[in-house]
Amino acid sequence: MIPDIQECLRLMTSTGMLDNIKRHSFVVAKVAKYLGRLLSLYGHPLNIRLIEAGSLLHDIGKTESLVTGENHAKKGAEMIKKVGYDELVPIIENHIRLLDEELEEPVDEVKLVNYADKRVLHDRIVTLEHRFEDLRQRYGNTPEKREWLTEMERKMKKLERNIFQQLPISPDHVLYLNNDFGYKKLKI
Repeated sequence: MIPDIQECLRLMTSTGMLDNIKRHSFVVAKVAKYLGRLLSLYGHPLNIRLIEAGSLLHDIGKTESLVTGENHAKKGAEMIKKVGYDELVPIIENHIRLLDEELEEPVDEVKLVNYADKRVLHDRIVTLEHRFEDLRQRYGNTPEKREWLTEMERKMKKLERNIFQQLPISPDHVLYLNNDFGYKKLKI
C-alpha cells in the first residue's frame, strides 16, 4: 500500500519532522515526480504515486536521528515498516547511497528519489556539483569522509547520465523548477 499525500503529511507531523526537513522533502518530491513523469512519457514507466510518497517520506527518520545519532535512512525505513508501508522501505533505506552494480540496472523509483535528493540543497534545486560542494564543506572533515563523498558524487553523476540519456532535456533544465511553486501552496 502507498500512502497518499494527506497520509504522508500526517506521518510527517506525527513523527515531529522539522519544518526545514518537510520543505526539503517537498522539493525532492517536485524534482522526482517531474523526472518520473518525463521518464514515463519517454517509454520508461514508473510508479509516480510511489515516487511522491517515497520522496515526501525519505527523511522521516532524520529528526529523531539528529538526537540519537542513528543512521536516518535505516531509522526511517524501520518507522515506515512499522506503519505498514512496506513498498516505501527500499526508497527510504537506500536514499543515501547506491552500489555500483545498482547503477547498471534501469532507473527505478529508488534511484530516482536518491538522485532527486542529491539535487536539493535545503529547499532549493541545485546542480550535483553545488550539492556535493556543500556536503564536503559540512561533512568532509576527515580524509575518509571526503573520499566517500567523492565516490558518491561519481556515482550520482553516472546515475544522472543514465537518467538524462533517456530524456530530451539536460540536468540543468531541472533548475527551472525553482520557479514553479507547486508544493509551496500547501501548509506544512
